[in-house]
Amino acid sequence: MLSQSPLEIQVNVAHIVSTIRAKFEEEGLTNRFFEVKPYHSSVKDNSGTNGLLGLDASNCILLEFAQPYDEFSEIYRSRVYRLLIIFSLYQETQFEFALRRSIKGLQYRDNIDRVTLWSMVSVDSEIVQILKQDNTDLIFIDIPEVDEIRHTRSFNYFVPLPGNNQQYSLIVNVVAERLIKRLKKMFHLVLSEVAAPIYDKHYYNTKIATRETMSYEEDLLNELIRKLRAENRGEVAIDVGCGTGRHSFTLYRHFESVYSYDFSPNMIAQANSIKREKDIRNIFFSVNDFEYERLNDEAQFYGRCDLVIASFGMGSFIEDTASMLRRFYEWLKPGGYIFLSFYNANAITLKVTPNWRDTALVAQIDKENNSLEVQLTEKTRFNIFCKLFDEGVEGEINKIFDIKSIVTYPMIMALLPNNMLEDAEASNAFIHADRVLSENPRSQNGYYAFVTAQKAYREVNGYINVERILKQYQAEYSVEEHEPVLSMEEVKQQIGYFPNCMIKTIVFNNRKTGEFIVILLQSEKRINKSQVAAQLRVSPHHLKFATEKEVLELGFPIGGIAPFGFQATTPLLTFVDAAIVGHSCEWFYTGIGDNRKTLKIRKADFLRIIEQYRAIEL
Repeated sequence: MLSQSPLEIQVNVAHIVSTIRAKFEEEGLTNRFFEVKPYHSSVKDNSGTNGLLGLDASNCILLEFAQPYDEFSEIYRSRVYRLLIIFSLYQETQFEFALRRSIKGLQYRDNIDRVTLWSMVSVDSEIVQILKQDNTDLIFIDIPEVDEIRHTRSFNYFVPLPGNNQQYSLIVNVVAERLIKRLKKMFHLVLSEVAAPIYDKHYYNTKIATRETMSYEEDLLNELIRKLRAENRGEVAIDVGCGTGRHSFTLYRHFESVYSYDFSPNMIAQANSIKREKDIRNIFFSVNDFEYERLNDEAQFYGRCDLVIASFGMGSFIEDTASMLRRFYEWLKPGGYIFLSFYNANAITLKVTPNWRDTALVAQIDKENNSLEVQLTEKTRFNIFCKLFDEGVEGEINKIFDIKSIVTYPMIMALLPNNMLEDAEASNAFIHADRVLSENPRSQNGYYAFVTAQKAYREVNGYINVERILKQYQAEYSVEEHEPVLSMEEVKQQIGYFPNCMIKTIVFNNRKTGEFIVILLQSEKRINKSQVAAQLRVSPHHLKFATEKEVLELGFPIGGIAPFGFQATTPLLTFVDAAIVGHSCEWFYTGIGDNRKTLKIRKADFLRIIEQYRAIEL
């Protein structure tokens, strides 16, 4: 299936597979959360061989996760959930019918519940969705560049390979670590698939601190909904990581439309079943992986939402917090709210460790490994990715939103054994104590952190200003529309790469004078702050990149900063890289004030518009 390439010579798939197995062992995942089983494909082609797939222990890993069959034999058909991870198709882009049929064949013949494929090449989103319908997921992990390898400072566990080629061992270990991090998110999908049939009745009720946390979260959300209703905000709400729709079935009463997403087909099936039973028409449930996909209908609610929620720890399951927040920001109307829930890095349980096994929480934080141990039942446990809420995450939120409240909960119940809370009188006392503690701003040691924040009411007119200037100069231009982007690299993926003709705009703030400095340079170049400071004759310590809030105040979203048209209340210092002026491009590609659009403008017109910018060598 695969053509020869330099990559096949550089990296042996068998080494990646063996390294991942070793890291599973070292991290204590094997036999505790799943079993690694030997696997050889039984899918044959017409010649009677393993044909298209040819799978064995050198290019795939079969994991078996326990299902709560003994406790719920009337619900589950098998004691295990089988996840097959295939590494040998990493360069496949089309997944023709014959190949998909082979994958479906092995799922049927070998009782595989889900297949995960490693990909390091771009695969069309439509193909990704087709594969998902067959319980097959793609995870994209590229081979790192040599410079990237050199900057790798540490590993959770380093697995040496035979021979003395240290660089090769580093490459294999970096790829293996990245794959494991991504696989832990797949383990979360497996958890959701396994938990869905018993989630509402069992998961919600068994552990009392978890149950009361969900009740507390619901109270916080209802309080925010009352505030939104008082402000006459009830058009669109989004529920990211909706599970079986617990909060969606509250939101639909107060909003015209509720769009709800989860990456688990089983969770969404449960939610849709409840929706049909209640004959609800204004909730739209979809199977989507928020972190790695554009959502169904996402284009429909840009700038129309009054509320976006990511509840019950969902904020901790997204690795790229900044990207998550920017998407939420784009969805919201001015004045709209986000309601987020995280696992807390300052949780009391990370400082005082209870010595009993019967905890009152379903999930236990493993801070060292950025993971969460989830106990679905006594015999069924999962280990999933978890990024804790700390000052860094709070800072990311504060960059673009106005934080209204941060509360943590529970603290006392998180330390107690579950059987101590089974008595109603005792649990009521501890619930009351934890709720009182949550109201104290100095008490930030609860197990979960709940954040309510608001998008500012400011008007962002940069795009309008750019259009006005283009007409004023009678410039020849066109607008390339695309999916929302956050960087010039993403622009290149959307519209293509035009060497030396793509212009990015960098904004600095002189913290001593308060002045903004705008610099235009070719997309291939990296800005050197010390060099810029020397050109401006200011201290590098005073020169800081403008914050996202400051960029928004200048009229532009991140990913859509234009080279002109700023809505500044104070004068700007504006500069252009001399290489732009002297380059032979006929057209330039640059921001236009909307991160869903790119401006294509004739060079001569562009230079006329920015003729007052000072040219500097960068």
